[in-house]
Order: sequence, then structure tokens, then C-alpha cells
Amino acid sequence: MTKKDYRSYSVGQLIQAFLDVSLSQSHAVDEDDHGRYNRLVDDYLALVDELRLRKGDQRRVLRTLFDHIKPQVRLNAAIATLAVLPDEARETLRLIHARREYPQAADAIGLLNALERGTYIPE
Repeated sequence: MTKKDYRSYSVGQLIQAFLDVSLSQSHAVDEDDHGRYNRLVDDYLALVDELRLRKGDQRRVLRTLFDHIKPQVRLNAAIATLAVLPDEARETLRLIHARREYPQAADAIGLLNALERGTYIPE
């Protein structure tokens, strides 16, 4: 699959695309469609990279998604912002786990444990 080019997108369009990808992943999780979920990871990563490359590292704008109703959206936003908003991102991951919002809660606690052990270092 070819990596999508998001360079012409405004920051607002990037946020919307991030939300759309995250909601599509949420739907794939609900339907147990691992293939579709995995195909969407490339778009997720491309969006995070594009926000990171923008002047001042615009990943911070994803903070607006920390309160979204869907745990997949919050999980994706938290992971994407760990390097720039570490405390808020970790708290978002903790809440997903504390609320037992599975299957995302398993990813959240796994990532929190990896951060604690130092086996995952956000960039």
C-alpha cells in the first residue's frame, strides 16, 4: 500500500483525517477486521509524521481528541502525543485502562508498562 501524502493538508484537515482514520480503526475493531485495522496504521503513522514535521511540532493539536467518546480515538491521540504532552497523554492512557475500555485498555496498559520499564521511548 502506498503511503498517503498529507503535505497539502491544513492542520485542521490533518486533525479531521486523524479522527477519520481513528474512527475507521474503531469500526474495524468492532467488526473484528484485523486486516482493515492494520491497513489503516499506515495512514495513522503518516498523519502523525506530518503533524510532527509541521513548524513547532503540531502533534499537540491532537489534545482536542483526548475527550472523544471512542476509546480508539483517545488511544491514538495519546500515543501520538506522548513525546509532546507526556503527562496528559499518560493520563489519557490511564483512564482508558481504568474504565476497562477493552480492547484498547489492554494496549493502554501495555504501553504504560513499556514507558515505565523504559522499553518504549516516545519520539
